Amino acid sequence: MFFDLVRKNGRRTRKENGIFFVSLIISVAAFYIFLSLENQDVIIFLKTMESDAVQKLLMLLPAFYMVSLFLLFFLVWFSGVYQLERRKYELGVYLMLGMKRSRLFLLLLAEDLWNSLTALAVGIPVAVFLSEMISLITSKIVGLGIIGHHFSFSLQAVVLTAIGFAGMKL
Repeated sequence: MFFDLVRKNGRRTRKENGIFFVSLIISVAAFYIFLSLENQDVIIFLKTMESDAVQKLLMLLPAFYMVSLFLLFFLVWFSGVYQLERRKYELGVYLMLGMKRSRLFLLLLAEDLWNSLTALAVGIPVAVFLSEMISLITSKIVGLGIIGHHFSFSLQAVVLTAIGFAGMKL
């Protein structure tokens, strides 16, 4: 019963705040693309030609990642405040019907966790697809060709994306 309520409220929240949910998916995709950049063919190829410039670019990525997390934190915080304000009557009804505050907190936490896992589950495959398309397009422009391209999946980028996303949500 509790988890059915979590799933139903999570689905309703995603429908009502679709722009916010899409922005979470885009942020997950962007985080993965930035963190997996050093594993892409073009960057590996450019390291052989312009190793100093590429190394400086790769050194800037963690700072860009942290700034992005910081800005996304405010988006999530504002959306959370907005959702609580919008749902205050619903949450009041739960309390009047006898739900304890701790149970209500667990309900809201489970809904947010469910929506976050959904955003990660949708965002990571989208990010892998987009990073491969970007890699294919840039390898064609640089002159590597599609033959020189190989599929790259960075487990480290997935883990760091999930950790950064979870830290930002907490």
